[in-house]
Amino acid sequence: MKNDTFISPLEDFAFKQIFGEKQNISNTKAFLKVLLDIPNDEYDILTVVNPNLGKLFKRGKSGIVDIKLSTKTGKIIHIELQIEKRANMRNRILYYAARQISDQLNWGDDYNKLHQVISIVICNHKLLEEEEGYINEYELRNEKNKFFTKMLKVIILELPKLPEAADGALWPWLRFFTCKKKEEYEMLAKKHPEMEKPIYCARKMSWLEKWRDMQFHRNLAKVDERMLKLQWKMDGLEEGRTEGRAEGRAEGEAERIQLKADLKAKDDQLTESQAGIRKIICNLAASGMDINQIVQCTNLTIEEVRRLMI
Repeated sequence: MKNDTFISPLEDFAFKQIFGEKQNISNTKAFLKVLLDIPNDEYDILTVVNPNLGKLFKRGKSGIVDIKLSTKTGKIIHIELQIEKRANMRNRILYYAARQISDQLNWGDDYNKLHQVISIVICNHKLLEEEEGYINEYELRNEKNKFFTKMLKVIILELPKLPEAADGALWPWLRFFTCKKKEEYEMLAKKHPEMEKPIYCARKMSWLEKWRDMQFHRNLAKVDERMLKLQWKMDGLEEGRTEGRAEGRAEGEAERIQLKADLKAKDDQLTESQAGIRKIICNLAASGMDINQIVQCTNLTIEEVRRLMI
């Protein structure tokens, strides 16, 4: 069956698969080559490395980045996708970049072992209101434009500022992120043949992968709801007897109602994709899989599989 579905590269799981998987490393190389001014032989060895940032101290902050790569000479390239605008975004970007410098050294290592870190942040919102261009690079220089060090570079790419017409080699890659319809992808591939491979990767992604991602976030929301209810109980929002907690109970109830509404909205979004999920399950069953194998493949419960097969 021909797959006419394109999963947007702005979806977190799609972005990581198109650019962060070993089998698709050619996409990443092609994208970086039109963006960065490092020697081409750096890409002879481009390795996807562990994106987890461990704690520096016992009570320190840990984290995880979207994609982390290492080049032939050890340069660290970090690519982050930011869909929604968050508070203190600039501090967050700086923190992640600095952590990837500090994480290079172990106890007793000399500082000359440090490698350059290049942080690339793709924003689906306007982060730099003071800048007109959609490409902005930041390095450590003084007012005379002389480098203090070349060990750190931050590149901010803002999709909302992308012009309608192509204006350089990077344009089609960022246009790829903003495509929403099948026709837009096809037109982009026709005008820019170098985009055929990443567009193919977006096209071949199945609804099963989409479902797994949504299922994960739905389960995460359920955990958040349980934790919130536990916190209400601890704060006395459900069991408090004093008059001073009455107002807290009312506020907690309002939050609970809003949370239920948010979860209902997420469930409605899931319902819209159930036809596609049902088709996948039916195809799996037709291929000879029994219900237990389908459960294992889709991460659904037996009840959910049976309901979707009706």
